Amino acid sequence: MFKFITISLSIFLFGCSSINHTLPPEKTSNKEQQINKTSIFYYYVNPVRQAQSAAVVEGKFAWKDGCIYLIGKDGIYNTAMFPLYPKGIVQWDESSKTLNLNGRVYKMGDSISTNGQYSDYVPNSPIGREYEAQGDKNCLNPTMALIGTMGIEN
Repeated sequence: MFKFITISLSIFLFGCSSINHTLPPEKTSNKEQQINKTSIFYYYVNPVRQAQSAAVVEGKFAWKDGCIYLIGKDGIYNTAMFPLYPKGIVQWDESSKTLNLNGRVYKMGDSISTNGQYSDYVPNSPIGREYEAQGDKNCLNPTMALIGTMGIEN
């Protein structure tokens, strides 16, 4: 009997000492996470032959509601799309709202002229669903600017 009480008391004491008495961290709501997280969208580039379109894309970068746009001369907000490969060629700094494209840093409001192409966003199409899965689909405007990194000029 004494052995049973000792074992039971040991289990009780060990169990009580392992309880975490700290309060759980406050959870952030989905809306707060969306405000603090910018959606970056990528278009497919072959990982071996990383060819990009040679047409010209021009505009000014803009950030709005967690989305990066390229505003054309016509004033249209095109969803900015970046090449998937090579990995790491596109980097976003959330705190300073700056974009590093292949070693060149752009602030929001900076102009860019580079290779790329414009494309339509078609909701619920196979490619549209792929883009929708990458970030906030509210960032996907009817036109997208597929920004290249081969002919970057400021």
